Amino acid sequence: MFAQDSRKEHSEKQRMLNSNSLRKLDMQDLMVFNAVYEQSSVSGVSEALCVSQSTVSYCLKKLRTCFKDELFINTRTGMRPTFKAEGMYDHVRSILQSINLCHAGAGSPMPRTGDRSLHPADA
Repeated sequence: MFAQDSRKEHSEKQRMLNSNSLRKLDMQDLMVFNAVYEQSSVSGVSEALCVSQSTVSYCLKKLRTCFKDELFINTRTGMRPTFKAEGMYDHVRSILQSINLCHAGAGSPMPRTGDRSLHPADA
């Protein structure tokens, strides 16, 4: 029973990863999500990311379509995240941090000084 449940869960995760709309998201979309969540302002995000406001709007449209949620509601005080956006924020931030670490070269395995080298005579 447990193995069957595990396979169903894996199958569901794989289906989500293969979702066409999810595959079309890119770094910029995730950066826009993160910035709108933190700044609550489309114009502030466009300035911070050096993109046009229409680019920010387009990214939000892609995100909304992909996640089938408004994600951010425009109010007089700025963009307010929906319940779903609040649940996504830590994950998106973590993804961006991981990618930045990869880019910076962090997490590369360091050679251990005690490793034994393989020499042809040893083989």
